[in-house]
Amino acid sequence: PPGVRIDESSLRYVGSQPWPYPQSSMIAFRATADHTAPLDIDNDELEAAAWFDRDVVLRATAVEGPVMDPAAAAETRREHPDLELLIPPRGVIARTLIETWLAETAIADTVV
Repeated sequence: PPGVRIDESSLRYVGSQPWPYPQSSMIAFRATADHTAPLDIDNDELEAAAWFDRDVVLRATAVEGPVMDPAAAAETRREHPDLELLIPPRGVIARTLIETWLAETAIADTVV
């Protein structure tokens, strides 16, 4: 089946949010994955998938607004052609996952 291999013991529930269509809920989990393993995606669910390092993700957090809207994303790409990644806006569970990871990796960098 499509996916990526994870360390099952690292799986943690982060939160959830309402999903308007069709009256569902989006549930967020975190896990440690093997970034050296190939990503095997379901092309009916995702257009593309890639691993990004912390600096790339951190740069993407500087862009505010509804970048998940196609027109806004195109405008953002024109304004910031050096960005490798656009991320969801604040208030979305996916953004919460990203910001939590960024905060934890910043702490890990200072502990080393």
